[in-house]
Amino acid sequence: MKFRLEDISTEGQETIINESAEWLEDRLAHETFRFFYFVTPIKLHLHLRRSGRIVILTSALEFTVKWVCARCLDSFVSPMKAEYTTTLRPKPDRPLAQEVELTREDLETEFYEGEEIDLTNLLQDQVLLTLPPKVLCKEDCRGLCPKCGKNLNREVCQCAEKDLDPRWAALKSFRAH
Repeated sequence: MKFRLEDISTEGQETIINESAEWLEDRLAHETFRFFYFVTPIKLHLHLRRSGRIVILTSALEFTVKWVCARCLDSFVSPMKAEYTTTLRPKPDRPLAQEVELTREDLETEFYEGEEIDLTNLLQDQVLLTLPPKVLCKEDCRGLCPKCGKNLNREVCQCAEKDLDPRWAALKSFRAH
């Protein structure tokens, strides 16, 4: 996704792009097992505006993901939405100092070289940052029984009552006041 600097006006430019899940395959290739799959195309609503050589990118992302619950391993689908604002500046000619304390503005700044801005990696990062590191099918998901493997959201299991580790037996009668 490349944009020529001279084509971006000061009033702004709107672009809507739909990308398939394959757009992220190179970035996700190292994942041996994924807990998510894209169900719908990734809709990218981009607004670019320019002030001199500085470009402000506002991106709104929408897509639907099929997840595997981190506790019970059931599948479920959920929509995802996110908005980001990024300032794109020309890459500085001189190297940056060794140690720099970053501000919030620094974290929302990217650099480009030349007269063309390639947003592919930036937008892929934004999609991946929208995905939470751990997802649950519901907030109070009870997960799987560690002994018999039953899904505790659907079935009652008697394992916990039967098998008490003898090392914890003394705590069974413990009461806190």
